[in-house]
Amino acid sequence: MPQAIIIGAGPAGLTAAYALLKQTDIHPIVLEQEDFVGGIARTMIHHGCHIDVGGHRFFSKDPRVMALWKELLPVQGAPSLDDRRLHRDCELQQGGPDPAQTDRVMLLRTRLSRIRYLHHFFAYPVSLSAETIRNLGFVQLFKVGISYLCACLRPRKEKSLEDFMVNRFGEELYRMFFRDLYHIRNNPAQFVLANFDLFSRFC
Repeated sequence: MPQAIIIGAGPAGLTAAYALLKQTDIHPIVLEQEDFVGGIARTMIHHGCHIDVGGHRFFSKDPRVMALWKELLPVQGAPSLDDRRLHRDCELQQGGPDPAQTDRVMLLRTRLSRIRYLHHFFAYPVSLSAETIRNLGFVQLFKVGISYLCACLRPRKEKSLEDFMVNRFGEELYRMFFRDLYHIRNNPAQFVLANFDLFSRFC
């Protein structure tokens, strides 16, 4: 029987192994240096509390990806405890599992991403909203605007992630929100992207 070595038991590695088992006669061998699987998408238990280490939010425009997720985690068929407590309307799948009865269920949630900067929360993706204007103040907003215009008029040649971000947001917004987020402050040259066009399609 042919075999395939998969390095890492995170979401990508586990998905690859699952696809090989389901669609081929290849036997996958998954190598993981930790004593757990799931990578940054795992849920760990600490003193009896369940803690999400990384994001468990799924989004895709690819129907094949959505079909796989729904196969592994059927969409909720009844409101969860937080749905009821918050009086939240949610889309339910007829015949889907009840979150109160099983953990093997996908909960539908509205996306909310925020960046905390200078003791204020900013919506992400960053937009020129009333909240952003109010939080930045006139002086900082002016700097951001000038920086963005400079990036539009004189874009960098894109050889790194830093170049990519500055061209789309301007130097000032990049410095405020993205430089430390992507840990490229000390060595931007290390973020040269081998498949740069692939990354740019997602942003």
